[in-house]
Amino acid sequence: MNDDLHLPRTGSVRRVLTIAALAVTAALASGCGSRGPAPTQMDLGPAAAWPSQVTLARRVDLQAVSAPETLQGTGIVYRLSDSDPYARRAYRDSRWAAPLPVLVGARLRQQIARAPVAPTAAGAEPMAPIGVTLELEECLQNFSSASRSEVQVRVMATAEDGTQRAFDRTEPSGANAEGAVKATAAAVDALGPEIAAWAATLSPRDTARPPGRGRR
Repeated sequence: MNDDLHLPRTGSVRRVLTIAALAVTAALASGCGSRGPAPTQMDLGPAAAWPSQVTLARRVDLQAVSAPETLQGTGIVYRLSDSDPYARRAYRDSRWAAPLPVLVGARLRQQIARAPVAPTAAGAEPMAPIGVTLELEECLQNFSSASRSEVQVRVMATAEDGTQRAFDRTEPSGANAEGAVKATAAAVDALGPEIAAWAATLSPRDTARPPGRGRR
């Protein structure tokens, strides 16, 4: 038995280490290169013009927009009702630029700020504004077939006097994320004047009296 160790020459060791380092570098570069492009950040686009035929009785102040946990992220969500109706899925290559309640709130505030308010009688004080909060209950692209879908936007509005009303809008949305985004924007734009016109007919809460119990 020969106990002598035969070590490689220094040049050979250096060559082996260099080859190993290049192999690791190539593997890391390959791993980085396999990543796809970052998802496209989508928002609701420019705010729509206020419909000329809608004049508010008083100014409406949108105080907050909340949403359940399923709508707190930035995924653009869809459902395949024709094949897998119990699963909520999100597009891989497109995402909301911010959580949907943030985008919806900003959009509605811009829109409502453009609303004309009916003039008061000569010498009368302007009507006090009324505050309203919204809960975004659903915003989902629902596919009935591979090429046909619609987006449903459903909100619950609560005025500061406790009065509540549900609002719902459905818009056709094609078969992709871009269609879902455009349909969501159209639905929000349609709901804004409806919500504001409803809230403007209510009376602000009298701070001198305790608020009454609201209707649900």
